[in-house]
Amino acid sequence: MPIRRSAKTLFSKAAWRAYNTYRKGVHFRQQLRQTTALLDAPRETILAYQAERLAKLLRHARETTPFYRELLKAASGALADIPPLEKKTIREQRERLCSEAFSPNERIKNATGGSTGTPLTFYQDRDYWNQRNLSVYYFDRWAGWDFGEPQLILWGTLENSNWKHRLNAFWRNQQWLNGFHLTESAMRETYEKMHRWQPHTILAYPSALYQFAKVLARSHEESEQYQARQESPTRLKGIIASAEMLHPHYRALAESLFHTKVYNRYGSREVGLIAMECAEGQMHLNCRELCVEVDSPNPWTEPGEILITQLNNYAMPFIRYRIGDIGRLSDEVCPCGNQLPILAELLGRSTATFRTKSGALIHGGYFTQQFYHLTGVSQFQLIQETLERCTLKLVINAQWQEATRQHIVQRIREALGTEVTVNVEFVADIPLPASGKREFTISRLSTDVT
Repeated sequence: MPIRRSAKTLFSKAAWRAYNTYRKGVHFRQQLRQTTALLDAPRETILAYQAERLAKLLRHARETTPFYRELLKAASGALADIPPLEKKTIREQRERLCSEAFSPNERIKNATGGSTGTPLTFYQDRDYWNQRNLSVYYFDRWAGWDFGEPQLILWGTLENSNWKHRLNAFWRNQQWLNGFHLTESAMRETYEKMHRWQPHTILAYPSALYQFAKVLARSHEESEQYQARQESPTRLKGIIASAEMLHPHYRALAESLFHTKVYNRYGSREVGLIAMECAEGQMHLNCRELCVEVDSPNPWTEPGEILITQLNNYAMPFIRYRIGDIGRLSDEVCPCGNQLPILAELLGRSTATFRTKSGALIHGGYFTQQFYHLTGVSQFQLIQETLERCTLKLVINAQWQEATRQHIVQRIREALGTEVTVNVEFVADIPLPASGKREFTISRLSTDVT
């Protein structure tokens, strides 16, 4: 088994090299070395690079995008004087935000459900994805990841049985547990595979990681076999938690069960990787790709809304994008030795986990993905009232069709059970709660579910 595992790792490393050569060119290893050198550099070097990239982006936006050409006419040139970019503006001005230097065929369409429950469609370019991946490679190594080494993925996918998904998982040396549909039997089976397969890292939604750990902890208590397994832990170097808030009790249970550190990774579909936790527990900002501001009278002492300027997406520049999260900055230097600036606090991100009558857990992200490209829906919120009843609130627009309603209800019932009643409420607006953070999926069942 060790020989077979080693051979698979060598194969996967070669496959990763071929993939990166195809995507980024023959010099991708040099690009990764340059990325590493920059992100390991002294703070003044990092900030000088960031300032240079920002000036170049602002010039590009002013010269090639209709929206910023008009907006920046009277601007002083200081980033802080530019009005924040709102999600509403992106929806209304999407084409005017796109650069005229890119043809429609050169744009890569992307979408997100958005933490406010309102679908958002936007464009990115190929170089953005290449640069984004280089930063992810750099930061994930903090948690022990490396090309071709075995990794367990607890993530949501709508394509788990798709042959392309299975092929990609094979050459990347990954095993997947679908975070959109967690069952106790699947989680126990995955744990058995872990001890045969020995993954070096786990990448997971925090809530999926927590549910996985809870099932395994209960199994350890109930079974002598699992108790014995506690004495021979897997070779995990680290766990990367991303896409949701990592609550303290999520982290504590996972670290005690798997005997390794959980590294918090903060990012979004719109702008990529924003910050990553180091071994000292500090969240370091990705200054190579982003400028991060906190909209607060004093961002070092008083939390405020996070504004993101994306430095490497020239197809559709995001300048001072109000991402919908709340945070606080720090000007300290981390004991880990890395001099990237620090995000001291991150507040307000969470996603509900739904439960079915059979006991399966359905990640809230499954439902938000159903709304990504539905043009007739301007805003949504799905609430699980009981095991038998859900409420779906919809703000619709002129492109709404009755067939869309039938499609959405069908997908919800496919996930939660055909006996579930979905009450659709058409509303004029879905107001923000006092916290300022509207959850797009809410489960009103026992809080132990999430």
